[in-house]
Amino acid sequence: MAAFFTGVVRAPQTGIALVVEMTANVTMLLPMLGACFMAMLAPTLMRGLAIYDSLRERTLERERARLEQEEQVASGGPR
Repeated sequence: MAAFFTGVVRAPQTGIALVVEMTANVTMLLPMLGACFMAMLAPTLMRGLAIYDSLRERTLERERARLEQEEQVASGGPR
């Protein structure tokens, strides 16, 4: 679970803290650190964006398109 969270969100410390808090067990901390390291390494090598970064980019693109459309309507048509 910590490795999945780390891979998707790219926040290894948060993933490890969440799992340790939920299980109240630190015996698996070292293997969990290794799994989180691999979960960070794989998408980094593939140059993939973290989910929040990709969502931000998508939102910004939509907002730019909306603003351009409003600008075109306000100016009386396409330029």
